[in-house]
Amino acid sequence: MEADVSRGEPVENMHERGLEESGSGEACASCELDAAGGESAASSHASSVEEAAAAPVVDLAESRARIDEIDAQIIDLFQRRMRISRDVAAYKKATGMQVFDKAREDAKVARARELADDEFKDYMAPLFDLLMEMSRSYQDNILAHDTQLARDARVVGRAEFPASARVAVQGVLGAYSHIAATELFNEPEVSFLSTWEDVCDAVESGAAEFGVLPLENSTAGAVDRVYALMRSRGLFIVRAATMRIEHDLLAKPGVSLEDVHEVFSHEQALRQCEGFIAGLPGDAVASVRANTAMAAQAVANSPRRDVAAISSAACARIYGLDVLAHDIQDEGDNYTRFVCVARKPALYGAPTTSSFLIVTPHIAGALHRVLARLATLGINMTKLQSRPIPGREFEFMFYVDVQCVPGDEAFDAMARQIPTLCEVCRYLGSYEEVSC
Repeated sequence: MEADVSRGEPVENMHERGLEESGSGEACASCELDAAGGESAASSHASSVEEAAAAPVVDLAESRARIDEIDAQIIDLFQRRMRISRDVAAYKKATGMQVFDKAREDAKVARARELADDEFKDYMAPLFDLLMEMSRSYQDNILAHDTQLARDARVVGRAEFPASARVAVQGVLGAYSHIAATELFNEPEVSFLSTWEDVCDAVESGAAEFGVLPLENSTAGAVDRVYALMRSRGLFIVRAATMRIEHDLLAKPGVSLEDVHEVFSHEQALRQCEGFIAGLPGDAVASVRANTAMAAQAVANSPRRDVAAISSAACARIYGLDVLAHDIQDEGDNYTRFVCVARKPALYGAPTTSSFLIVTPHIAGALHRVLARLATLGINMTKLQSRPIPGREFEFMFYVDVQCVPGDEAFDAMARQIPTLCEVCRYLGSYEEVSC
């Protein structure tokens, strides 16, 4: 245990502080038995305290000056190392070798541990992982891989988001997707379709210019079927909207909470209101419908008076229902993120976010290399969502959001480098996020 010079604390008080910080009746954390060495940590600790007390305390300014000198040498050596990496990149390009050589890197880390003093061996792996990641990034940048992502990024154009357009949504009048569409567009020409697959079909065929789909909810999580469609369809996100969802319980006029024995709604809405449904006096059961607005429509058209729907206040007005309870979701801050998809990627408005689907090799450290490369390029990742890969046991794909777009230097470097680390790297679009 070393003296905390920055706190101005005498070395001889360190053990006492360790006892205080560990809590009443507990030993100092650094005084526990060192089973591997056979010597008690308490004895070792006492010895180190005596040695530290005997040594003079070095002035902080002097230590910092010496560190600055060493840092200057590190910078010089690092630059020399990177220039040699440039020669390595030229050789690999000429011979067709891959930039990443796992056997070579493992041997480098092992050799570094051998050369290091015992007290610093554990720091060698992260140090050399970082050095080699920066070398790989530098080599990949020199090689300027013309990946599919890089080609896609070059053709993404900029435009103003249209005020009106032909927009496909799932559900009926008053559905949350419909409300999101009216927030995204000033004057949308909305087509109501039965399923999310139908929405994608309409956009792919050109029957609709855009489609609006719910992607994830802050309470219930991701909408898996929409993620599956994003994976299988050749559509791109061009805008996103986050909308606060306030679920209401709707029923026919004159019906009371005690009368309700069955609740209709979309599976996500039912999941978001599980606590409320469980507390209904009539032991109500949940019944899944394709859409919250369709659930309200079903209640309005049903001859039964013991059914209710979890839907919106707008649907109560549209379908002539009463609001039995307002804001019934289990979590007060309940938000759903909707995405607007199109056949071609485009940079509308002031986009800040880009989305990708990636599949990394099924080997140790594969995802780490992708994340490390993003960090090396100075790219902020705002989402990493895993999903099982169909047909592959315990293997996963990842949905990634980053804060850069085509045309940004960081994005263009990423477009050349990240695909080389992945089995699959599919660009899902760049877009502006708006709040409703």
